[in-house]
Amino acid sequence: MAKEVLQKIRDAEEESDKIIAGANEKAKDILKNIEQKIKDDGDKMISKANLEVENLKKQSMDDAEKRVKSLLSSEEENVNKILEIDERKIDEVVNLLAERIVK
Repeated sequence: MAKEVLQKIRDAEEESDKIIAGANEKAKDILKNIEQKIKDDGDKMISKANLEVENLKKQSMDDAEKRVKSLLSSEEENVNKILEIDERKIDEVVNLLAERIVK
């Protein structure tokens, strides 16, 4: 009877060791899965952030290009107005200035 009790204790110990080993393996698997999920989520977040940065960069470039075109158009109008000044008027101004300088 004592042998049977000892055997049952040994069997119980072996069973508990198996249960503990199984629990440890499951814990390792869970930890591994969590680490992988964290890595995957981090990669997704970085990818999403990079995409947003690229979109903002493109939008900024488009906005800047529109502003530059607008400024160039406005300045082109100003240059054309200056160029449209009649040469006779320019000659008159030059002559008037020359007369004043000479006097």
